[in-house]
Amino acid sequence: MITKELFLKKYNITKELFQSAGISWEELCDIYDDFVLKKDEKYQKIMEDFFDAYLKDMNKDKSEDEEKVRIHSIHSRVKNPEHLLAKIVRKKQENHHKYKKLDKSNYEKFITDLIGIRCLVLFKADWQGFHYYILSKFDNDVEYYIRDSISDFDNDDTHFYIAEKPKVHIRNGDARDIYDEVLPPDSVIDGKIYRSVHYIIKYKGIYLEIQVRTLFEEGWGEIDHAVVYPYYQNDKVLKEYTELLNRLSGLADEMSSFFNRLKKLEIMALENTLSKKDNMDGAEETEVLETVNKKEEKVSRNKEVSLDTPYGCLQSVLDE
Repeated sequence: MITKELFLKKYNITKELFQSAGISWEELCDIYDDFVLKKDEKYQKIMEDFFDAYLKDMNKDKSEDEEKVRIHSIHSRVKNPEHLLAKIVRKKQENHHKYKKLDKSNYEKFITDLIGIRCLVLFKADWQGFHYYILSKFDNDVEYYIRDSISDFDNDDTHFYIAEKPKVHIRNGDARDIYDEVLPPDSVIDGKIYRSVHYIIKYKGIYLEIQVRTLFEEGWGEIDHAVVYPYYQNDKVLKEYTELLNRLSGLADEMSSFFNRLKKLEIMALENTLSKKDNMDGAEETEVLETVNKKEEKVSRNKEVSLDTPYGCLQSVLDE
């Protein structure tokens, strides 16, 4: 365990902020010791059990005709003990009323990301398949949602359920259609600096958090977490550049989603063409071939246009 002075410096916590949190350094040391000596190994085992039971093969019960859950990759971790202490200090400072009773005996009831799992998808639309999968595996009853961290904690270690309303964090101006299709409006929270879908699951006696992001969102999030969040959020220069990178990642997601929709439309068009061709007589097939040949001749003429001009570049894209 590092010293108090090094801890405050490392996590950019001022003495004033620490004092306003209303927790002593000795209490934090007790939580640290309990977490490292008694809980870490337990959490590692729970994390592995959850992965094997729910994430290792999400499509094992699906038939060939059913829509598959499309997850690119999965990362998981048990919370770093120093990060846990820094989070406790900031939570107690930001919302002292909610966290004032937090101590060594009950911090598992207050901190919902002691185990963190991140599922990455290629396209935003892939999130829906995972959402329906999670709802099929865990009860999602508002009666189980956390309102008071102590009184609402279920001590039954065999009761697995969704402990908070699923939340979607998006930036102002982001498209929200795919979320509004399946979630109530108050589940989508805009005005955030990052994009992510959050689930809190009660599993084997503790809470774990699942986040779903695209690869582009993850790239931005990792850079922002390494440089800015949560210890340098007041640095104007760092925030300006990370916000720029955030906008770029959002645009990249929009483009990749567009390409994905375009591919699906092309496949549908090809299937329709082949279906019509199977039902054509000889004269109709000849007519279609003549139309295709004329189109190819037009494309060939257009390709003679110089690619050095804006028109030429645009035409080449349309031809493809």
